[in-house]
Amino acid sequence: MKQNQNSNIWQEFTKETGGIFTEGYSWNSDSTTIEYKQWKIIFDYYTLWSGKYSSKMTRVVAPILLNDNFKFEIYNEGFIRKVEKLFGAQDIQIGYSDFDNAFTVKSNNEFKIKTLLRNKEIRSLIESQKITNIQICSIKGIWEEELPKGEYELSYFADGEIDNLEVLQLLLQLFKLMLDELFQMNSINKMQIK
Repeated sequence: MKQNQNSNIWQEFTKETGGIFTEGYSWNSDSTTIEYKQWKIIFDYYTLWSGKYSSKMTRVVAPILLNDNFKFEIYNEGFIRKVEKLFGAQDIQIGYSDFDNAFTVKSNNEFKIKTLLRNKEIRSLIESQKITNIQICSIKGIWEEELPKGEYELSYFADGEIDNLEVLQLLLQLFKLMLDELFQMNSINKMQIK
């Protein structure tokens, strides 16, 4: 019964966004892919296994090509870490006390992450999420296989299945803004949609 509800969520989100619905198979959930400019933004659920235990995650990924080696991770304080820390990254205070108190920001380029988070709408959309982990990742879908050299994903994940259309719309808006900002900063290329 729960699977049908999830299918309906992705189908409904697809209708709302004009995206492409893909029916899941085997252990892959249904998904919605939204084409934005020349990027794809993919929403789905992922089951993370740890031994005999599993937990459902909501994830959003957008494949990107980096012009530079700019990487970052933004997550809530107290968020249980499920991915490895970025090499060469350091904790950064961005200069907005409410945001700095609520989130840990790691990056290998302090100037660029501060530039990205200077955008008030991006900060506000990140703050609107109860649980946040957003990053530039070199692993497909955050937990799958290593991406080919030079390919990365702007990635988001949260514990549980987000089935609120308004929250999904806010995440879509956040991804669009971040992709635009990263492109303006000359950190990413326009990615041809395949």
